[in-house]
Amino acid sequence: MSIVGSVGRRMKAPSPLSKSIMNDRWEEALTIARNQPEKAKVWGWRQGFFEGLKDSKVLPLHECLVGNGPVEVVHALISAYPKGVQHKESSYQRLPLHCACRKNANPKVVQLLLEADAEASLVADSLGRLPLHYALSNGANDEVISLLLKYHPNSARGCDNRGWTPLHVACGMGASTHVVKMILESYPEACILKTRKGSRPIKCVNPKAVNKEEVKALLQTKKRDLDSTYRPAKPVKQGSERTLV
Repeated sequence: MSIVGSVGRRMKAPSPLSKSIMNDRWEEALTIARNQPEKAKVWGWRQGFFEGLKDSKVLPLHECLVGNGPVEVVHALISAYPKGVQHKESSYQRLPLHCACRKNANPKVVQLLLEADAEASLVADSLGRLPLHYALSNGANDEVISLLLKYHPNSARGCDNRGWTPLHVACGMGASTHVVKMILESYPEACILKTRKGSRPIKCVNPKAVNKEEVKALLQTKKRDLDSTYRPAKPVKQGSERTLV
């Protein structure tokens, strides 16, 4: 049996494991993942996987995370196919960790994924976004942000296709002052970086955020600290073999 996707692609019917996940039959999905681990390796096509916009080739793990599956099922799928955490779905080139962060996943789910593959936190999707970008734009709690930065502080340096860093996103979404501090601790220079349209994080601060003045003060203080320690590079004397890079 097959179905036709949004672009005329003929697709196979979902596997029993995928059907269980798609219909939120989590106990059934858990049983299949534990008793038939090979099923966790089966790729399938899903229509409109993200906001109904594009069809995507996915693993059961991607489906489970987009469906906000329980921790036990996520754990079973990772155990059944550990390499699954390193595979990207086909529409936006997103890893399971991207999917989890887009759906504001339970911190325990995020930790499971990071324990399985910490490097996933540094991988960008086709829009240039890291999992941290999505965690911030979807209102993840402080614990999730802390986990992502703990496993890879350099994820604070990510810059998407629009030039937005995680700090820009945090400011725009009205993230807690604690979250803004964590990002600045990981990457202080983020406070002076501009988007492709020329906006620094302080310009992106959400005007409706209850902590907007506190965040602005924090950004201004950090910028002053950077300005006070900045030392311009010395010019190279003519004829010197040294060059500036």
